[in-house]
Amino acid sequence: MTRLTPEMIKGVPDDRMDLDSKLVRMCGTTVKEMAIQAAGLSGDVDFSGFDVAVVPITSGLGVIGGFAKSVDAIVRRLGMSSHVTEGTDVQGFSEAIRDGADMIMMADDTMFIAYNVREGKQTNNSWGTAMGYSVCLKNAAGGDLSGKDVLVIGAGFVGTEAVQILKGMGADVSVTDIVYEKAERLESKYGVKALKDVEAAISSHRYILNAAPASFPGKIMAEGSVISTPGVPHSFDDEGIRKAKAIIHDPLEIGTAVMAVNSAAFTLKKNL
Repeated sequence: MTRLTPEMIKGVPDDRMDLDSKLVRMCGTTVKEMAIQAAGLSGDVDFSGFDVAVVPITSGLGVIGGFAKSVDAIVRRLGMSSHVTEGTDVQGFSEAIRDGADMIMMADDTMFIAYNVREGKQTNNSWGTAMGYSVCLKNAAGGDLSGKDVLVIGAGFVGTEAVQILKGMGADVSVTDIVYEKAERLESKYGVKALKDVEAAISSHRYILNAAPASFPGKIMAEGSVISTPGVPHSFDDEGIRKAKAIIHDPLEIGTAVMAVNSAAFTLKKNL
């Protein structure tokens, strides 16, 4: 996963980023509504029956300042009960099990998961981020990507998931990566089109999911572009911002919300 910094997420706990308003304007849904859609649920789902424990992890490069508190706040905004464990690492995990948590969320340097204790199933951040940003892209494109040309920038973990998700939504998917061989591997495995020239790929697509560090010079962007961009760092100049119909980004909330709701969905779907 992208290594977040405390500066990136300092506004998450008290919702200073106001992502709900931004998503409603660009995509027509709140964060919760988007996550419900991403998890294959429908309606105004009540998540109050889920108790979530967020476990701080100190291994590797250690705890990112504010991360556990931010995840806790995001989950609470979905209507779930949530708390940050007093213990860290294995001790925190044991504490969560002991106290009867229904879901455990935790992240180290390479993996961020939401683990449904009841069902013994997990949702990882690569899938959650790819699914959330794909749903946002679809909604910002009018609710349907069938037959539309969609570009995925980046053939890493999130990009690989996004290629599969967007293809499943009926999009005509192309993928580009600065390491062209990675894009070629996805072309071979999933039947999408690998594009070598990143700037040419950007200029020829209105619908883009950016899963990599990328620059979007306005001079090469198509008018009315919809760019769903979990990848950081990314940059847009004034011309690019003017040309874009929507630039969808947040440092943590979209992927985390999808992870939590999808993890809860393992139980909810079982009981339907």
